[in-house]
Amino acid sequence: MIKGNSNMEGVVILAILIVIVLIMPKGDSNPQTKSAQGKIQSTSNVSGENVVSPKSPDTQNISLSTGNAAYAYQSYEEYITIYNRGRDSVDITGWQLKNAKDKRAYSFGGDLRYFPRDTAIIPQATLLVSPLGNNLLQNVVLGSGETAIITTGSITSQLPYKIVSFKENICSGYLENMPEYSFTPSLSRSCPRPAEEVGVEGLDTECRNFVKRMSSCRTPKFETRDRDGDICHNCVDGKALSSPCVAFIKSHFNYNSCIANHRNDSEFSGKTWRIFLGKGWEMWAKEYETIELFDLFGRLITSRSY
Repeated sequence: MIKGNSNMEGVVILAILIVIVLIMPKGDSNPQTKSAQGKIQSTSNVSGENVVSPKSPDTQNISLSTGNAAYAYQSYEEYITIYNRGRDSVDITGWQLKNAKDKRAYSFGGDLRYFPRDTAIIPQATLLVSPLGNNLLQNVVLGSGETAIITTGSITSQLPYKIVSFKENICSGYLENMPEYSFTPSLSRSCPRPAEEVGVEGLDTECRNFVKRMSSCRTPKFETRDRDGDICHNCVDGKALSSPCVAFIKSHFNYNSCIANHRNDSEFSGKTWRIFLGKGWEMWAKEYETIELFDLFGRLITSRSY
C-alpha cells in the first residue's frame, strides 16, 4: 500500500509540472520586436525575411515637393525639393528616391510591358564649391528650415570650377552669373554689396563712386576697349580708372575673392543645398508619377503623386 501511494503521488506531481510549463508565458524570440506598448521597428515573417516598418520617424518633419518634375525634359534641369520643417537637423545622406515606373505600362513591340522602377541615392556634398577644385565632401545635414534641391542630372560644364553637390552661400551668386553654368532653379544672388567691401573707403573718389554703382555677384570685365576702340589696360567695363582702383576691383569682386574674404562671415552659409544625382536621363514622368522618399533603413518617409 505504501509503495502504491508513492507511485500515485509521483504521477500527480509530474502532471502538475507539465501544466505549469504549458501555461508559463514565452519570451519574445525576436529581439527586434518590442512589446505591444512600444513601437515595432522590425519583425520577421514566416520565410525569415526582414520586414521593416512602413513609416519613418522623420515623416512628421520632412516635406517633399515635385519641383518641375512634371514638365522638365532634361536631367540637368529636372528637380524636386526636400524641406525640413522640424526643429532638429536631419541627415538625409543615403536616403533613397524611387519613381513609379513599375506601375506604368509601356507599349513595346505591340505588347504592354512593365519595367523596374528607378532608384537614386542622395550623395554627400561640400559646404562650398572650392575655387581650387579640392571639394571636401560631407553628409548633407538639413538644418531646421533648410531645403535640398535634388537635381536628377548634373552641371555639364566643370570649368572654371568643378561643380559637385554643395550648399549655397553668399558667394554662390558669382557662379550663377557665369555664362559657363546654368542652374535650375537659379542660385541665390545674395552676395555682399561692393560698396560695403572692406577697403572701399580708402579708394580715390572716382573709384569709390564707380564701386558704389557696381552690381552684386558680378565679375566686371577688364582690358576692355575705350571709346576710340583701343585696348584700355586700366579700364573696367569700359571705364578708365586709376591703377590702384583696378587692382582693388580685381582682387575683390569675383568668386575666388568673395570666398577668400567672406567664408568666415557669420552669415556665410545659406539655407539651400544643391544636390546632383548625376543621372543622364529624366527620372520623373510627365504624368501618373509617384515620387517616394525612403530613409537609410528602407522605411517610407513621404511621397507625392501627380
